[in-house]
Amino acid sequence: MATHRSRVLGKVGLWSLLVLAGALGLVVTLATQVQDGLQAPTVADACQGEDAAGAGQAVFLIDLQKPLAPGHATLPGRLLNEVTIGLAARTELTVYALANYAEAPRMLLGRLCKPYGNGDLAVGTAKDQDAATRDCDDLPAQIPSSVRDSAKRFCQQRDALAGRIDALAAQARNASVDNSYLVEALEDTARDLEQVVGPKSLYVFSDMMQHADWFSHLDTPWNDWDFERFAGVRDARALAGAAPPPSEDLHATIFYLARKDVTEHPRQRLVHRQFWEAYMGPAKTEFVDQAPVLQYAGVPLMDVPTEAELVAQERERVRYERAELARMRADLERSQRDLDAGRERLADDQQRWRERESELRRDRERLREQETALASERERLAALATSSVAAEEPPRAPINTGGS
Repeated sequence: MATHRSRVLGKVGLWSLLVLAGALGLVVTLATQVQDGLQAPTVADACQGEDAAGAGQAVFLIDLQKPLAPGHATLPGRLLNEVTIGLAARTELTVYALANYAEAPRMLLGRLCKPYGNGDLAVGTAKDQDAATRDCDDLPAQIPSSVRDSAKRFCQQRDALAGRIDALAAQARNASVDNSYLVEALEDTARDLEQVVGPKSLYVFSDMMQHADWFSHLDTPWNDWDFERFAGVRDARALAGAAPPPSEDLHATIFYLARKDVTEHPRQRLVHRQFWEAYMGPAKTEFVDQAPVLQYAGVPLMDVPTEAELVAQERERVRYERAELARMRADLERSQRDLDAGRERLADDQQRWRERESELRRDRERLREQETALASERERLAALATSSVAAEEPPRAPINTGGS
């Protein structure tokens, strides 16, 4: 009985040891995972807290107010991937789409925070040459599990956001465009980025065609896309105060969609880009051309004259210019007559001056002759006086110099 009991106790002890060993292993595993979790900040935490001081801010503004070709429907989502690959560690990216309201021109699609740098996804000697090209589908096996998990979580959120963007882009099929408050959205973005201390960047996917009742690239001929006139109208209507101009430390990338028969022609595209370069001012702006897309019709928003009104305006302009030319010609003829009369008066005055000068010369000559005559008369009188004195003086007695 004692032997049987000892065998049972031995089995129980062995089983307890096995359970205890398994528990210890589980504790060690959990502790390792907790330690990895402590070392790897979440996607949400990476852009917050003390470690986020000086982190970058980026804004991606997507214009889906205009129709896109089927081949362009997935382009904004692909560009989102390219943008995030180029972001530095702990950069917060806010993605907006243009909205239908001038007072609220942006619709928030999502926010992302990149918790790692491209160099964190490279290993060994490849850290320098391959860091900029790696993404979540190209993660080396040697990177720490904390970095791997953080990158995967970030890419999952990014891919979900890209899918949402693609779904919205697929709906951009309207043949007619009601509005495109691009300037309003850019001004709201400028106000947001003005408060940023660290690096800041702006990405825009658009054909850059503003369409509002106060200014529209669609309602205005391309040769009237004058920035100075636009700026005057914009500043005059700034109800909430003029937006701050883009700063020189802003890096702006415009994924430019040229529209066929609108901005595809080199000259029209040049005028269009010069307009936006003037708008961006000192910011470092880069245009990245995308494949051109078809043009579209816009609902007229500005007070655009009809063809007959344009003809009438042109006739009125020609009539006014002719009247102005006739007035200028009459002024010129009157000025010419005044000039001729002045020349005649000048000639008469010069003749009178010459005659007066001749008279003065004759007067001076007569004065010289009179002075000469007076001098001769004085000399004659002086000689006459001398001879008269000599005649009147009595003769003198001779002086006796000897004895008597």
